[in-house]
Amino acid sequence: MDLSFITSTISSAYGSVQEFLFAKIVGPLLYQFDLMSWAEDVFDGMDWFLFGCIQIFLIITVLRTWERVAPAETQERFAKTSRADVAYTLFHRLGIFHGLVFIALSGLFFQIDSVLHDFRFDRLNVESWWPGVTSIPMVSFLVYLILLDLVGYLYHRASHTFNWWWQLHALHHSQTVMTAWSDNRNHILDDIMDAAVTAFFALLFGVSPGQFIILIALSQFIQSWQHANIKVHLGRAQYLLISPMFHRMHHAVGYGHEAQGKPGVLGGCNFGILFPWWDMLFKTAIFPKEVYPTGVRNLKVSHNILTQQWQGLVHSVKEFMPK
Repeated sequence: MDLSFITSTISSAYGSVQEFLFAKIVGPLLYQFDLMSWAEDVFDGMDWFLFGCIQIFLIITVLRTWERVAPAETQERFAKTSRADVAYTLFHRLGIFHGLVFIALSGLFFQIDSVLHDFRFDRLNVESWWPGVTSIPMVSFLVYLILLDLVGYLYHRASHTFNWWWQLHALHHSQTVMTAWSDNRNHILDDIMDAAVTAFFALLFGVSPGQFIILIALSQFIQSWQHANIKVHLGRAQYLLISPMFHRMHHAVGYGHEAQGKPGVLGGCNFGILFPWWDMLFKTAIFPKEVYPTGVRNLKVSHNILTQQWQGLVHSVKEFMPK
């Protein structure tokens, strides 16, 4: 079957669903509350919701099934500690968290960009790097994905370097029962900083809003797979894409995110987001063959989301106080 035909069919079906939801649900609500001036922005923002719905569907049908077929460790059918993870995932995937940050930064960024342009500073527009090659949408998309992955690696490694930052990021590592729902188990301040950094560099590289949505959605789903309770060895492909086993090593108690003498801070391994190349380049890569338990030594975290957020904030603020 022709690939272009399949792509066209999927795109048409997606557009029909988006138009139906707007016409039958979203549009009437905007009209009811006298918000029709927001109609165009809300229609575009629906992409975040729809891509999120697709991710949630794939997590439930594909990843959760895969976990039952080839589990890395034996787990309860649905652990109590995973309930908060589901809520975090729904909040991030079904909302427009990254989209709002991208839009909020774009106005400020383009104001700065116009000023810098007077000094002959241009954005790193990837599509103009190699005319006829990087201008091809699929090529530029892959370049954006790789560049933003490097940014993600550096950001992630930094979160393990500073004590105050680690106190926020530790929430992500506190899960002892990792599943496909665990990726978005983060402190909201860490999420805001991460989204802001990602959006800033995406704008710097010249990523369009449409590409940005797809980049984020694809990255999110791959990260859900990486956090899943799946024991899979990719063979030589492990050097091309980070696997659940590789990332699980990053979450390993006493090793993956700890350094000697400073539990939970500095050191560690496997900081990569999508590709292991940066870990290999900066010598932080370990390709494990065994399954290790996950969590943070001596860290007790509430099952309540609001309490989790408060605890992380308090612990982070304490790092700035005189000792």
